[in-house]
Amino acid sequence: MKNNKGTYKMNTPNNRLLAMDIGRGLAVVIMILIHTLWMYGDKFTQTESMIGQVIHVMGKNTAAFLVLMGVSLMLSRKVTMQAIIFRGCVLLGLGYMMNALKFLVPILVFKTMPENFIGAYGWNSPLSFEQLRYLLLTGDVLQLAGFSLLLLAFVRHFVKNKYFLLVIAVIIAFSAKELSGFRLGISGVDYVFDLLWGNQYNVYFPVFPWISCILVGMFFGQLYVESGKNETLMYRRMLQYSLVMIPLGVALCVYDFKYHFGDFFHTGAGGIIYLAGFNLPILWLMNKLVHQYDCPRFYAFMRYSSQRVTSLYITQWVLVCWGMGIVGYSTLTGVQVLALAPVMMVLTYSVQWGREKLVEVIKTQWNKNDVVTDS
Repeated sequence: MKNNKGTYKMNTPNNRLLAMDIGRGLAVVIMILIHTLWMYGDKFTQTESMIGQVIHVMGKNTAAFLVLMGVSLMLSRKVTMQAIIFRGCVLLGLGYMMNALKFLVPILVFKTMPENFIGAYGWNSPLSFEQLRYLLLTGDVLQLAGFSLLLLAFVRHFVKNKYFLLVIAVIIAFSAKELSGFRLGISGVDYVFDLLWGNQYNVYFPVFPWISCILVGMFFGQLYVESGKNETLMYRRMLQYSLVMIPLGVALCVYDFKYHFGDFFHTGAGGIIYLAGFNLPILWLMNKLVHQYDCPRFYAFMRYSSQRVTSLYITQWVLVCWGMGIVGYSTLTGVQVLALAPVMMVLTYSVQWGREKLVEVIKTQWNKNDVVTDS
C-alpha cells in the first residue's frame, strides 16, 4: 500500500520493519553468492581476483544478520524467556541437521564429495568415525544463533536498561580474544567452550565476540520500542553510532590487526566493532530509499526472503555442497562463479517454493481426511 506521501509502504504485520526485511533479504541473496565463491571458486579467484575481493567484502553481511536478529528479538514484549530458549534449541537442532545433509549425505550416501575437499581438511577417504563426527559438529551461523539465544533469553528478561546491553556487548567484544581457545581438556566441555570462544575451524562463528552484534541490535530494538516505534529516530541513531564504531574499529585493527581482526571468523574487539558499525549506515540508507521509491515486487521478494531466512540458509548450503559432486571443489574461475551464482539462487528459491507447495498439498489432504473421518 502507499502512504499519504505516495511512496510505497508495505503492510508489515508483527512489527516487521520494511528496511530491515530488505536488509535481511539482500543478505540472503548475497550469502548464496558468497558460498558459491567459497566452495566452487579456485584459489586465484578467491584470493587474488577482483571478483573474489568484492565478494569477500560483501561477506561482511554476517554481522547484518546478527544485528537484525537482535532488533527483532526486542520488537515483541509478549515473547517469553521460555519461547526464546525453545527457539534457540530449534536453531541448534537445525544447525546439526544441516551439517548432516551438507556433509554426511554426499560422503556416505551419494559418495560424491570431491576428494580435494576431503584433502582440504588434511584427510583421506574413507573417513573415520571421529572425522565424520567433526563435520557433523562443525559450528556455523545456526549454532551461533541458537547458542546465543539460550544466553540472550536471560539477558532480555533481566536487563531492562538498553545501555546495559551495549555495556555487555563491549565487555564480550574485548574479552573474546582473551578467552579465545580456552579449554579444560574435557571432551564435551571443550566442545561447548569452542562454541563459546573457539579459535579453530571446527567452529566458524564463536559466540564470543559475534553475540556482540546481536546485543547491538537489541539496543536499537529497545530504543525503537521505547520511542513509541519511531523508525526515523532508530535509523538516525544507527547512523550516528556508526560514525563512532567504524573509526574506532578501524583504528584498533590498524593498531594490531592480528589481535583485533585476525581471520574474520575468529575476530577480536576491533573487528567486531567495525563489522557491526559497517552495517548500520546501510540500514539507515535502506530506510531512506524505501520511503522514496515504489518497488512493490522487489519489496515483496525481499520480505519473502527475510521471513524464510533460516530455511533458505539451510537449503542453499545443502545445494552448494551437493553441487560439488557435479561441479567439483575449488574449480571455477571468477566468470564461471558469477555465471553459476544465479543458477544456485534459482535452485534455492525453487526448492523453497516447491517445499512450501508440497506442505500445502499435504495439509489440504490431511484436512480433507479429517472432514471425512468426522462425518
